[in-house]
Amino acid sequence: MSLLMDIARCPIVEAVFRGLPAAEHCCSAIIRSQRVDELDMFHVPEPWSGRLDTAPILFLSSNPSINRDEQYPTWAWSDTGIDDFFVNRFGGGEKEWVKNQLRPLHTNGEHPYSVRFWAAIRQRAAELLGPEVRPGVDYVTAEVVHCKSAGEEGVWAALDFCADRYLKRLVAESAARVVVALGVPAAYACRRVFSLPTDLLLAGPQKIGERERLFAFLPHPNARRARTFLSCLGPDVTEQLRQTLAPTSASGDTEA
Repeated sequence: MSLLMDIARCPIVEAVFRGLPAAEHCCSAIIRSQRVDELDMFHVPEPWSGRLDTAPILFLSSNPSINRDEQYPTWAWSDTGIDDFFVNRFGGGEKEWVKNQLRPLHTNGEHPYSVRFWAAIRQRAAELLGPEVRPGVDYVTAEVVHCKSAGEEGVWAALDFCADRYLKRLVAESAARVVVALGVPAAYACRRVFSLPTDLLLAGPQKIGERERLFAFLPHPNARRARTFLSCLGPDVTEQLRQTLAPTSASGDTEA
């Protein structure tokens, strides 16, 4: 089974619905936070959104927020449908899952509003790649805890387990040359799993999988303080990230 389906069909979810007592697993609280009685109604864990195998930037945050009005995969969906949704969420899929890069499809067939978090991520990507960035193509979004919840309910209880289970594989299988941790839970997970210094806002390069990766650390987009690469990391580090992401020729030299 692919990593995407390993995450989306996480066996811990099924075990909790089979009657695993809440006290017996650290993920029980976040799974039960959806407050659905049937497994088929459960919003599946979110592996990532976009083309993980080609996008040069990977943004990691704490866990996906839940919105019952969004047309989002439940456990009842087919594997093919789940794969299409997450890989082609921002374009090229069976449906227009997201309109104008920011407006998710709702169960009523409409795209009523933009997601502020997605808008903030696009702004951060534009700092490094220019204003014409394409979500899902130029950057991918993912989380260190994959189950959805409201207000990060259950995140800290599940964090170590979920990150140990999936984070190293996720980064290793990505094409990202730059991994950006957004907020405290994501920063904690990246520093612990990859043994990164706790006092640096830029770490690496570190070879994970087949590629060298730089890790950058920013506040969560909802933080009430400076959140840009330039304001948090400074002009020199921001330029270093831009150069890391610059297209390369067949010989490996940066294009003029």
